[in-house]
Parts: sequence; C-alpha cells; structure tokens
Amino acid sequence: MIIYIGYFIKEWKSMKKLKRILKKVKSMLRSAWYIHYYYSSDLDGNTILLDSKNGKDLGGNILRLAQELSGNSVYSDYKLYFSSNKDRKRQLKNTLELYNITNAKIVKEAGYRHYKLLARAKYLITDTSFPMEFVKKEGQIITNTWHGTPLKKMGKDVDNQAYSMGNVQKSLLLSDYLLYPSDYMRNIMIKAYCMDNLYKGKILCSGYPRNSVFFYPEEGVLLRAKLNMADKKVFVYMPTWRGVVGKVETEVQVLEVQNYLLQMDEMLSDDELLLVRLHPFVAKAIDYNKFQHICAFPDGYDPYDILNMVDCLITDYSSVFFDFSNTGKKIVLFVYDKEQYLDDRGIYVQLDSFPFPQVQNVSELVKELRKPKNYDDTEFRKKYCQYDRKNVAQIVCKHIILNEKVLEEETVIDNGKDNVLIYCGVLAKNGLTTAFLNLLENIDHTKRNYFVTFVKSSYRKDPLQVKLLPSWVGIVPITGFFGRTPLEVLATVLYFRKKKKNRWIMKYVDRYYSREFKKNYGESDYTFVIHYSGYGEKTLTLFQNAPDRNIVFVHNDMVKELELKTNQHEHTVKRAYAEYFKVVPVTTDIYEPTFELGNNSNNICIVNNCHDYQGIIRKSNEKIIFDERTISTVSKAELEIILDNSEKKFITIGRFSFEKGHQMLLNAFDKYYEIYKEGYLIIIGGYGQLYDETLQYAQNLKSKNHIIIIRFMSNPMPVLKKCDLFILSSLYEGLGLVILEADTLGLPVISTDIPGPRGFVKEYGGYLVPPSVEGIYNGLIAFDRGEVPVMNVDYKRYNEHAIEQFETLFEEN
Repeated sequence: MIIYIGYFIKEWKSMKKLKRILKKVKSMLRSAWYIHYYYSSDLDGNTILLDSKNGKDLGGNILRLAQELSGNSVYSDYKLYFSSNKDRKRQLKNTLELYNITNAKIVKEAGYRHYKLLARAKYLITDTSFPMEFVKKEGQIITNTWHGTPLKKMGKDVDNQAYSMGNVQKSLLLSDYLLYPSDYMRNIMIKAYCMDNLYKGKILCSGYPRNSVFFYPEEGVLLRAKLNMADKKVFVYMPTWRGVVGKVETEVQVLEVQNYLLQMDEMLSDDELLLVRLHPFVAKAIDYNKFQHICAFPDGYDPYDILNMVDCLITDYSSVFFDFSNTGKKIVLFVYDKEQYLDDRGIYVQLDSFPFPQVQNVSELVKELRKPKNYDDTEFRKKYCQYDRKNVAQIVCKHIILNEKVLEEETVIDNGKDNVLIYCGVLAKNGLTTAFLNLLENIDHTKRNYFVTFVKSSYRKDPLQVKLLPSWVGIVPITGFFGRTPLEVLATVLYFRKKKKNRWIMKYVDRYYSREFKKNYGESDYTFVIHYSGYGEKTLTLFQNAPDRNIVFVHNDMVKELELKTNQHEHTVKRAYAEYFKVVPVTTDIYEPTFELGNNSNNICIVNNCHDYQGIIRKSNEKIIFDERTISTVSKAELEIILDNSEKKFITIGRFSFEKGHQMLLNAFDKYYEIYKEGYLIIIGGYGQLYDETLQYAQNLKSKNHIIIIRFMSNPMPVLKKCDLFILSSLYEGLGLVILEADTLGLPVISTDIPGPRGFVKEYGGYLVPPSVEGIYNGLIAFDRGEVPVMNVDYKRYNEHAIEQFETLFEEN
C-alpha cells in the first residue's frame, strides 16, 4: 500500500512539474508571437484595444469611452477590441449587449490575439497596466485613465510595496495621455510614481468619463423604476477590501461583514433597501438569501449606474466617495476599524478633514442613514471633483482619437537638468551598498535628477530595503527580463551559458537587450545611465545597449574575480570595460586589472568611494543589538563582558566568502593565541556561502573559545568601536570601506598588501602585511609592539575630493 501511495505521489509531482514546464513554454511562445508582430507588422490606424483592469472587468472609465466609440457614428470605421480573462468572457459579452456596444470583439487577456493587437493597434486605452512584455511602438497612442482618486497611499509612498510599482509606473510613463479629475489626483500620481522630469506625454484634466453619469440624475430615476425600487429608500454599501488573498484574513473579513449585515437587516424597515457591493473574495461567501432588506448589486449594470440611483452611499476608506460626491447626496463613513486600518495603511488626507459623518457601529449607522444630509460638501467637490462634468467620454475621444485638441494639455515638470539613472543592485548588507548610500549622501543632487533602478524580484524578501534610499531620489523598479524569440533564446544561451561569441550571436543578444532597455526605460530621457554595482551579466548587457552615455563602476579586482569565481561572465565584463562611456575603478589600485580587461585607457576614471564618517560615529554610540537574524557563537551579554575586559580584541568585518581570507586570519590568530594565551578574534559577516565552513573550521582550532563569529548585525559599529585592532585579511579586494570605518573610530588597521586597499593604507600611513598566515601573524606581533598607528584621515576633505572625481564622469572624454 505504501509503495502504491509513494508511486502516486511521485507521479503527481511529475505531472505538476510537467504542467509548470508547459505553462512556461506556452508563455514563451506567446511572447515570441508578440515580438514577431512587434518587428514585422505595421500599425492599424483604425484599431482600438481597450483593457479594463487587465481583462477582469468591463466598467468604469473604459466602459464609458467604449460607449462613445461605439455609439457615435464618427467612429464607425474603427474596430474595438476588449481584453478579457477567460472566466469573465460571458460577463463581458453581457455588458456589451446591455450597453449596446457593437463593432466590438473580445480577445483573451495575454492570449495570442491580444499580443498581436498590442503590436498592431494604433490606439491602446487602459485603466491599469499592460503585460510585462509590452514595448511601445513608434506611432502608438496610449491613454491611461486610471481607476480612482487616491485616498490610500500609492507607489513609492507605500513603504513595503514601493519595490513592486514598476509595471504600473512604466505604463504611466509610456502613455501619451493621462486622465485626471482633479489637480489633487494629478499631483499625487506624479509624485507617487516618480514622474517629474520623466513623463513626456500630456495630462488631460478632463474629469473621469465614468463620473459623467452623476450629472444625469434623471437616468438614475429611470433605472430605479426599472429595478422596482422606486418606492423604497435605497442605500448602498461599498467597503474597502481588507483581506489578503489566500490567507485567513479573508475568512475573518467574511465573518465580520456578515455579522454587520445581519445586524443591519434586523434594524432596517420594509421601505428601506441596502444594496451591497463587496470584493469578490468576500462577496462569493455571503448568502444574500438570508436577508430581507439587503441584496447584492443587480447583475450586469455598471456600479456607477447603480450609484446614480441611490439615496446614500455607505463606505469607509474606499475612494468611491470622491466620485459619488458629484451627486450631492449623503455619504456616511462606516469606520469600525479606523485606528487599526490606518495604522496598517497610510492615507494622503485624514478622514476627519472630510465633511462626511463617521460612525463606529451599526446602531449609529442606521440612525445616521435616517437623518437628512446635514453638512456642506461644496469645497470638497471643488477640490476633489474639480474637472468632472457631463460628456467627458465624448470630449476625451475627440481629443485622443480624432486629434481635435478640445482639452487643455498639461505637461509634467521638466526642470531642464540631466536625468541620471543608477542601477544599485540588491542593497544587501555589504560594503558595496554602504559605498552607494554614502555616494547618494554626499553628491549635490540639485545639479541633476537622480533615479535609482533595480529588479523587483531582488526586493521581494525584504521590501523595506527601498527605504534605505534617500527621499529625494526617484525610483524606477523593473519587472525583470521577459519575452524572447527562439533565436534570441538560442543566442543568449550560447553567449551566457556556453560562453560563445560571434557576430550572429551578438546581433540577437543586443537586439533582445536593446528592446528590454526600451521596454523598461525607453519612454524617458536619461542623459547618463550608471551601473553602480558593476556585477551581473544581464544588467551589464542591458546598460551596454542603452542609447545614452553608460557608466560602470568597478569595485574589485575583476581579473581575480574571473579567475577564482564562477559567477562572472568574462565576455560581458571585457566588452563593458572596452565600450562603456566611462569605466570607474573606486581606487587607483584596481586601475591595472580594469585596463587589462578592457584595454581602453580613454574611458577609465578613478572615483574613490565616499565615506559617511559622521554616520559611523553616530552608529558607534548606539547600544549593541542582536537582530532577529543575528546568529552568534556567544550571547549578547557574553559579548559585552568580553568587550569590556582588558584582553586585546581583534576584529574583521566582511561577508563569508573566499576572497575575505577568513581561514588565513583564523590560522594566524590561532598561532598568536598558542604563544600568548590571550586575546579574542571577532569575525562579523553578512551573507556568504562559507559561513558554515568558517564556523566549523574555527571549532577545530586550539583558540576556539576565544573566537567569536557573528552572522548578520545591522549595526556592528558599537562592537567595532570597543575593539583594539581591525584586520582586513582579504586575498583580493576593492578599497574595503570597513578600513575607513575602523579608522574613523580610532582603531589602528592592518591590511593585506593587495591591490584595492594598498594605495589607501600606504597614502595614510596604515600597516600592510603579506596576504599569508605568517604575514598576518607578524602584523599582530607588530601591533603588540606598538608599531601599527591610527591613520586619522581627514574624511571631510576625502569626501570632497571623491565628489570632485564623481563630477568628472559627466564630462566628455
């Protein structure tokens, strides 16, 4: 029996794996199909593709524009297409029939016909974003209507979601037209999605097409009669979704809403009716048959048609109240979880600044529903519904389709300064990240507009890493690399995996990455693009194909990296160093290996890393803290006792990887301890593949009880400050900013005599030793004899010089 069960489990897993492979293949084929048409087809000037919520719906602004395009004979020559999820096709058909939208066809969202239309349709209209493969073609006219006025924070303003805003931001930036109902919304969207100095299209403060319905109250009266509700007082409840898809919060919200509805049903009278529209994950779990005075929204109708016929709106934190206020009817905010909700999710405007009554429980709610409107929302409507009016769809279609400039076009601020795009990598806890943040701290950001870019998936595990960036910098997350033709797949595999290179391979590698650059950044003008991290063959090749002046930083001896590591790609590194506009070693010591790889002295510029010496001093004065992720061979209390005793404390800080020379250092310390029987060695590291190996190696030494190994400390400076000597034991290295940190805190420094730290340590009077066990051991003896001085560098002047060097990158060679 067990054998049979094991067999079926194995078969089931194999089927799942096969399904994943087939799904991936299908996705690749669709992408290839799209790219084929992207290159081979001309635009069809009479084709309009409309996308409402990525095919999940047909309503709101998209529906109203579709009504105009279908119902007005002026557009009779145009063909309308709607994208639809496969499970929403029937619903979408019914909507088209109900609203008499003819000359329209439905295509499957992200299906072959949809991708073909994305490449061929001249006019694209969306209220969200496009598939990740989408690249705008020359001549396409894209309109983004969005789908609501923001109350809850969006884009960069949401700390734990800013990393994922890239596809929405891209869709906004590539749009020719953005529609907004108010200056308030325009300003929020531009700021939240970092569009200042990037967006090249036009903003139409036209009002929302969907809100025009509220200027025809007579249509609401007719619909109410049609639905047999004319003799009732009708309320509508549209709360915000609070749950998390697939988690227990969904069940909690269902029970919570159901409880409130049961209470309301008991308190409402027979001449009162409550219509409810909930998020689908909650709505499908509610049985409306158990209620006498409550029912779901009538099927088929756009929610705004229903809103136009009711007497009062009940909501909470949903932006629907901005739109509904156009009716002049009463709005009640049912905010039973106000404090909890607002703690979890920030908002732009405090609810208390709005004129609407707020209630906390059902009893208060029903009492408030039976009161007449007793507040003045004139100023509210002036601010938040500023441009809403009749016939918005008609006006907008004239402007964007017929090119009749009936609306005033606005542009986003362009201060005329150069835009600089910087790829920063993962912002992991390492010296490279420290150097990058120090640079941002010291540059004069008023000279240029700086934007930091990164791959979204790199931040999924720790989204709050984005908050390390200063508030003044814009962010441009990208979704990654999607969509290749079979020839491009073959070329990239041969190039990156098989390390083959010829004219044919490079033709398709460059075609792919130049299209990827255009897809991710191509609608914005960047005068300079900087690959700051300097690592990663994909992003190096991406920036290699930038149409702008590209700059790459070099943080290490890349000749050694290529010899000793398998995660570097020689062809890509050599090509980058040979052809980039500027190649930037961060110390004179790594000039020679950089030149050796690129063989181009004309594009090499030395730019020293900046040093946040004031921040280091501030951090060193904080208490020692072990983070949740900290793993240490001693407890915090034991560490503090050791740091306070009189024995010498030697320390190194660096990731657990081969080039850091930790085993060499351990052997040197073990030799020192065997003779002198005193002292401690502290190794603090972040990530690195050799952590377990280092730990095990230390346990086999005679000095093991005097070796402290700590994995991950967000702030190791208080520990560093209490030590007596810093040792950089690297076999190869860039500059090694931790040398500067130790010197800032008054520690003498021993460094291995290798390119990278050598120049700095020599210049400022530090102590160099051969990169060997004997060399480091002799350094420890020299320290005992008082022969290792503190360098005491003037870091204010040092940073000024580094920024002077940085400024030369923006000069012509």
